[in-house]
Amino acid sequence: MKKKIFVVSLVITGIFLIYHITSAHSLWISVENYKLEQGEETIYFIGFGHRYLSLEERVVNLKEDYQLRFKDVMLIDPDGKKASLIPSEGKGKISVEKEGVYILTVKYERKANEPYGPSGKYAKAFIQVGNKDKGFSHVCGHRIELIPLENPAKIKPGDFLPVKVLFEGRPLSTFVYATYADFKPEEDAFPSMAKSNQEGIAEIKITQKGEWMIFVSHKVDYAAVVTFEVK
Repeated sequence: MKKKIFVVSLVITGIFLIYHITSAHSLWISVENYKLEQGEETIYFIGFGHRYLSLEERVVNLKEDYQLRFKDVMLIDPDGKKASLIPSEGKGKISVEKEGVYILTVKYERKANEPYGPSGKYAKAFIQVGNKDKGFSHVCGHRIELIPLENPAKIKPGDFLPVKVLFEGRPLSTFVYATYADFKPEEDAFPSMAKSNQEGIAEIKITQKGEWMIFVSHKVDYAAVVTFEVK
């Protein structure tokens, strides 16, 4: 009897996990060009919705006014220096001056006493400037965070990208998912999945070139997302 209860519990847990991932709103930030040279600029877009990396779900005058909840929209340079950004209708423009990896970040938070309860969603995008690797592993201090252990810009189709998952600054063992722009799910919501170990490290298989998003969630409504481009 205990074995049957255990199996049923696993099934229910799996169904809940899939439902949460496919039904909850996700926050992400992406850019028009992920590879720049010194002195160049690009446009960034904040997305919030169900269709990951879709331009149709960029945040532009949503009735719920999610834009008011976006906090700490920042550009972090390869040396760790932060510059605050002010998006307009879910987008904005940035310029880069240093070689290395710039990180764009944004967060969306809701308090426990607000409708639907507490929530925290955190997003990062990685922009390669020149060829230096400096800056890609910068820790932003988000409540839940994905940190690449190799420079995403150097990953090729068929490679595995190791990432570390932190929750409240500690390694988290959980499922990590990845998808790419224009992916059309048939059976699986995500084309790539892995589970992080006790050190919080997971290896995500990158199957093709293009814009990728890696996603992790914990405690019902806390989620972290990173976006990058595979050449």
